[in-house]
Amino acid sequence: MSSIDQQKNTEAIAAFLDNNSIDPDTAMSNENKFEVRYFVGEKRMFSEETRVGFNIVEEGGISVYFFEINDIEFETAFKVTEQDFSYDEVMETLSITSSESQKHNEAYKVVINSIYIDFS
Repeated sequence: MSSIDQQKNTEAIAAFLDNNSIDPDTAMSNENKFEVRYFVGEKRMFSEETRVGFNIVEEGGISVYFFEINDIEFETAFKVTEQDFSYDEVMETLSITSSESQKHNEAYKVVINSIYIDFS
């Protein structure tokens, strides 16, 4: 696994929250709904609207959590200390990638974007 840059990961989540006008202090609530696309290898496993919680306030805990996704089949809790996060300012997406998983035998990628993207 590549080296994890916790500061870069936290900044990526913070940029996504800022772009979506979400207060980091209340971002872990289950009120934030986004489009989530989940890939294992090159295959898209699903693409759906779901509730997502974010935590960049408390260190060491879960940083991103999917409230409504089946945690038996898919990764649903992500940490800035274990996965790679990147924010694409143009596409307004937060991507989470990892080559290690307890659910899959290959690398996975999660792409989160706002339901209502502002193209202005």
